[in-house]
Amino acid sequence: MSGLTDTITMYLEMGLTMAVTAFMVLSVVLFIIDGIKAKRQERKRKGGITAMFVISMIFQALILLLGIYACVVFFMFLTGKAWTT
Repeated sequence: MSGLTDTITMYLEMGLTMAVTAFMVLSVVLFIIDGIKAKRQERKRKGGITAMFVISMIFQALILLLGIYACVVFFMFLTGKAWTT
């Protein structure tokens, strides 16, 4: 039974990763397209697209911070000692 659970969990994780990645790419593309159209039409950007872009950048910052943290922890594991201040 654990094999089935592992398989389902793997597919759910892959789906979530693909959904977040698609959200981030789509928000950047829509933000750029809306900016170009807004400039041509002399109007402000749409609020929904701007909010989507901001949320996407927050996700990106969290991913970057977690990646840096993981690299630091891995480096400390490899060296066998914690950094001291």
